Formats: sequence, C-alpha cells, structure tokens
Amino acid sequence: MKSKKPVSKITDTQRVLGCLKGKAIGGTLGTPHEGKMKLMDLTFYDPVPTGILPNDDFDLQLLFLEAVENAGGVVDTMTLARTWIEKVQFPWDEYGVANLNIRRGFKPPVTGWFDNPFKHCMGSPIRSEMWALLAPRRPALAAYFAMQDAMIDHSTEGMAGEMFFAAFESAAFDGGSMDDLIATGLAYTPKNSITYRAVRFALDNYKKFDWPVLREKILEQFGHPNFTEAPQNIAFTIIGLLYFPNDFDKALLSTTNCGYDTDCTAATIGAMWGVMYGDNFPERWLKPIGENVLASHGVVDMSVAATLTKLAVDIERVRGIVAKRYAKVTDAKLKAMTQATLAEPGKMKIDQNSDITIDYGKSPVLNGTKKIPFTGAIKKVFTKQPFSASIKGKAILLNLDKKAPFYPTHVKVTAETADGSQYEFALVTAHEMWIGTPASPDAFASLASSPFDALAKDGKVKPFTLDERLFLLKDLPDAEWLHLGGHIHLGSYGKYRLAAYAECPVQGFLDGVQVMNEAEGAACIPAPHRGGKPGMIHDAELKGGWHRWDVFLNKKKAIREGKVTLVLAYAYDKQLIDFKFRRSNAGVYAH
Repeated sequence: MKSKKPVSKITDTQRVLGCLKGKAIGGTLGTPHEGKMKLMDLTFYDPVPTGILPNDDFDLQLLFLEAVENAGGVVDTMTLARTWIEKVQFPWDEYGVANLNIRRGFKPPVTGWFDNPFKHCMGSPIRSEMWALLAPRRPALAAYFAMQDAMIDHSTEGMAGEMFFAAFESAAFDGGSMDDLIATGLAYTPKNSITYRAVRFALDNYKKFDWPVLREKILEQFGHPNFTEAPQNIAFTIIGLLYFPNDFDKALLSTTNCGYDTDCTAATIGAMWGVMYGDNFPERWLKPIGENVLASHGVVDMSVAATLTKLAVDIERVRGIVAKRYAKVTDAKLKAMTQATLAEPGKMKIDQNSDITIDYGKSPVLNGTKKIPFTGAIKKVFTKQPFSASIKGKAILLNLDKKAPFYPTHVKVTAETADGSQYEFALVTAHEMWIGTPASPDAFASLASSPFDALAKDGKVKPFTLDERLFLLKDLPDAEWLHLGGHIHLGSYGKYRLAAYAECPVQGFLDGVQVMNEAEGAACIPAPHRGGKPGMIHDAELKGGWHRWDVFLNKKKAIREGKVTLVLAYAYDKQLIDFKFRRSNAGVYAH
C-alpha cells in the first residue's frame, strides 16, 4: 500500500480540531441514511444541512469529557458508568440495555454483556476519538481508556472496535503510513474477535477487488442482519482509507456508500482523517455545517463548549490533566490490566473505592444455588429471605428457597469487611415459564372464557435465565408449536409495548385475548424503538397488577437459528422494563 505520510508539521491542536470537524462532517452526511443496507451513490450531503446534525456518536464523548475532567483526569469505567446513569436517557439498543443493567445493580463489565443482544454493535466503536485525543501518541493508553468506556454497554466486538479505532487515532498523532496505523490498531484489538478478522480480511484483500466488490466479500464473510453489528461496519470504515488514502471526498463517500450504520462509519472515517491530516477539509464540506455543536435530547445537563473550536481548547486542557495522572503508568501495566478484563468478563469490582471483586462466571442469575468466588477482605455476607448467603473459603455461597411461594426478581447481597465497611452487589432470579397444554394457539384460544389462573400449573415449568436466547429447534423437537407463557406484574397503569421478536411464525395472547399473529419469522433484533413486524408487537394501555402473557412459536417454520426474545417496554419512550415471568400471580400482589 502506498499512501502519503501525514505531514509531520501538523500541530496537535490542528489534529484535535481536524478530528472534531471530520466527525461532524461524516456524522451529518451519514445520519439521514442510517440503516440503508444497500450500495448507495451519494456524492454530497443529501439533504444539504444547515448545521451539524446531533449524533449520539458525539454526544456521549462530550459527556465523558466532562466526567473525566470532573474526576481529576481519571478514566475509570465506574466513573463513566455513574455519569451514564445520571445523564444518558437513550432507550436505543445497547444503551437501553446498559441503563437497565445499571438499574438492576450491576456494574461494568457485567452491564455490557449480560442480557444484551446488542453487545457486539457499534454504540461503543463510535466513541473512540475522545480517548485518542486525551492520550495522543499512547495507543496502549487510548485502547485501555476505550475498553473502560466500551464495557459499560458492550462485550467482545463492541470493545474490539473501539479499541482498534482509539489505538489507530492515538498513533496518528505521530504520523506514519496507513499500513503502520492499521497495524497499530490491530495490535490492540482482541485477536479472538470477529472484528480483528474483518479488518484483517479487508487489509488482505483490498488490492484484489474494487471497493464495491470488497464490500460484498465482507458481507459474505461477516455480514449480519442487524445493520449496527460492529465487524461489518468496522471493515466498511477502513475501506475508504485503504482505497483512497489521499482523497478525502472519495474516502468519505466510499465508506458511506457501503451503507448499514452510516452515521457511525462516516463520522469515524471523518474523524480518523482529521487526526491524520489536521484541520484541512474542503470548504464545500465545512460551509453547510458551520461550527455550532448540538447534542441530542437523550443526553442531559452537559456543560461543554458549544462550538468545535472552543471544544478543541477544552479537550487540550483536559488532556493535560489526564497526561499528568497517567504519566507513570507503563504500556506493560496497561496491557496486563486490559488482558485481565478481557479474559475474565464475569469479574466485577464491587465498588470503585474497594479492592474487592466478585466473579459471576457466565451469568449473574441465581437459579437454586450459586458459588461466587471473590478477592479481597470480605468477612461476612448478608441477604434476605427467601435467599441465604454464607462464606466458604474465598467464595460466597448463595441459595434460593424454591419452596417459597414468591421470590423477587432482584437479589441484593451485602458484603462486610473486618472494619465494618459494607458493599452491596446484585443478582437476578430466573424466569419461570411453562411449556404446556394447550399445545397450540387454536386450542388455547378456545379456552378464552376459562379462568386463566387455572392454566398456570399445566405443563412443564422450565427456568430460563434472562440472557438466554431460546433456540426453538432444541426445545420440544417433535412438536409443531412451542408454548411459552407466564404471569408478569406491572407496577402502574400505562401504555406498554409487548414484543416477541422471533425467527419463526408467532401468535401471542395477553390475558387470554389474541394480540399477536405473524405468519413469517424475521431476524431476531429485539429493539422496541425500531418497531419490527406488526404481528409480533402489541401496544396496550394496561392496569397495574398481574397479567398473563402466552406466546406460541411455530418451530416447523423456523428460519436462521430459530431465535426468539420476548421484550417488555414502555410504549411511548421505548425504555426497557425489567420484568419476570412467573408460574402464578403470587405473593403480596396476589390480590
């Protein structure tokens, strides 16, 4: 690959401002075309804007800049997560899941991977630039910061994408060829990730094909029906850099015209270009957007500068604070800390100011008994009935009394040290769904006049953990229909959205009345704000209290992997609701 070396005389200030302007150009170009999964032919903004379009890609980075300065230059996932829950109100995909997991009492990295169908998506790779701007020429530090950020709402692929971009952009402050910068990015990308393979595939094959053909090859190898899945989009982002390293227009447009998550890919390649070549963009791209920064309504109460130029000054000021804080932290130590987190994603620090960690293993779900290894000076543990907790060696033993007539969704455990300091951590209990008679929607509908509580004990009860994707072909393989159901409790009157995102035909009943009927399956993308197939979604005004939800899934017509995810959300703002299926309407709420 032959590409011009970024000019060494470019100042850091020019690179910072170039990064911000490139981000704004790309985000404004790509936002109107987000989700178009086809090859496009854009040549300019369409429509032509009258300012920078708000973009969550940028909003969250501004929020984290404020958080880092407020913490005296500390970039720590607990600090960022605390700011997140205070100020991020986006219901979308991984953002909504992270909010839900934080409300459950979890901390990163568990908030990113548990019960998260979007943990491998683009929500974190698009937040890479700030970490490079705060750690120029230190790709190991930038990648470490990126990981601290990404694990709030992502797992492997989301983390890999953000680490790749942050390391690339940090190294770009020193110039270097495109080959070198991509190699640096890959050096800090987990090698077991699909993202690593996708970037490597693009790098190894771009000389063999024109870029539209490489796009198709990437989709053949790494394509996913969710347009926000990270590996395909990360590879699209570098297409422009690989084919047009000396032509901003062609680089930006080729990446954007690949489609899919275009607000993210276009914004990122614009930012990468700005770091490499500084504040040096064609006027035709700058004039329509101006200088003023506008944030989305989903991030609240920020105090950052309102223009790109002023924002660049703020970033350089905070960069100085961060540089002092991490001046003596070696690359070797950063690598060790990063690898430890990647290798043991079930480990969670119990509190920011404590050295105690607990290890959930593969899941923080309590379904009977669970052993939780810990490190640190825990001397006692406490919980409430119908749960019990004790210490055995360096593990906490938890038990659920399954004979209890009712037990809550959330398990709170208090760990106490020898000096009396107490720290709380959380688990959740499993869904109780029954697979039973009647075994078909027609038979069930015929019982609509019966008291539905009478059906609660029919069939086989199976516990499902909250994060388990149901594989229809593995459940009751000889039956045409899989019947899943349970009672759910709503806390108040409101308008709710019930959705069964299923890769098969689905029929659903709410309190005995049919409300879902979809004859064909669709890719399982459980995002209530995006809608979905009408026959899989039902919006209803419901009273507080118990409701019964039954879903029938036609296994004989399953597509792809046969996945299904059942989702409950508020109908208006699409925020996810933490709910649990139960065998019966029991406990103090039974009346």
